[in-house]
Amino acid sequence: MTTLGRSVLALGTALAVASAAPARAQFVVAETETLDFDRPESWGMKYYASLALLTSMGVPEKRAAGSVDLGFEGSYVPQMSDAERRIGFNGTKLEDVNKTSFFGRIRGSVGLGKGLALELGYTPPVEVGGAKPNILALALGRSFELSPTWRLGVRGYGQIGTIEGDITCSADEVAAGDDVQQNPFQCVEPSQDESRQKVIGLELVAGYDGSSRFKPYVGLGLNYMDLEFQVNALYSDGLVEDHNLQLTSGTTVSATAGLTFEANARWRVTAELFYSWLSITRPPATTSGNEGFFNGRMFVSYRIR
Repeated sequence: MTTLGRSVLALGTALAVASAAPARAQFVVAETETLDFDRPESWGMKYYASLALLTSMGVPEKRAAGSVDLGFEGSYVPQMSDAERRIGFNGTKLEDVNKTSFFGRIRGSVGLGKGLALELGYTPPVEVGGAKPNILALALGRSFELSPTWRLGVRGYGQIGTIEGDITCSADEVAAGDDVQQNPFQCVEPSQDESRQKVIGLELVAGYDGSSRFKPYVGLGLNYMDLEFQVNALYSDGLVEDHNLQLTSGTTVSATAGLTFEANARWRVTAELFYSWLSITRPPATTSGNEGFFNGRMFVSYRIR
């Protein structure tokens, strides 16, 4: 029997035993599953890892050594439909992933000379809509002059972090109590689930850097993701304790297109469109298709020196 089969069987048995048990006894489920990268659960993990990718948010620049930029980036978080949210237990269970429509972080960069720049992005652990991210991202890039007005940039980046939330047992399910339609797994308290991500990537960016205040650019990225989802939930009036750990890893491809407005020598505003191709096999289909991640991002930065 597969790991998935053992997990589903164990959870089903636990729910049945707990429902029939005359005395209170806790059943603990703690399987570790390694999932294919196109499984519905994996798709959900890489969907939100893609949201946090540290894209260039601007035309590659030839930065002077010691120059420092500081700013704030905000992104729209697309809300999934019920069909898209059906990603638990290999695409059979709805998960409460629509926690917030906004993702933000502080970004800074410093010029190292010789066309090199070091970038830092951080999302602090502030809870928004029931989700609490804590994500640190770093990038090192170098610009190359293709002509007096066109530049090419090469960036390597990585990010680590977590997102905590009540995904498998939501507060709404708990509030529904004994309603088997709204609370099918008999959740008794909001789960304390945790999604963990480790990502490295490489991005090529090309853009116009002429005398105009408007500077368009495009980019293409290749990303390797090592992802985990730790379940921490109580079912069946607290009689079933679920600590399943799901692991997955693989590569994704992403693309960006943006426009920077250079208000003056210090202030810049950048708007960017982001897309990532994400494979998924949704039962009863047996072959994978693409359900990509698409969103808009904005970055306001100030050159301190």
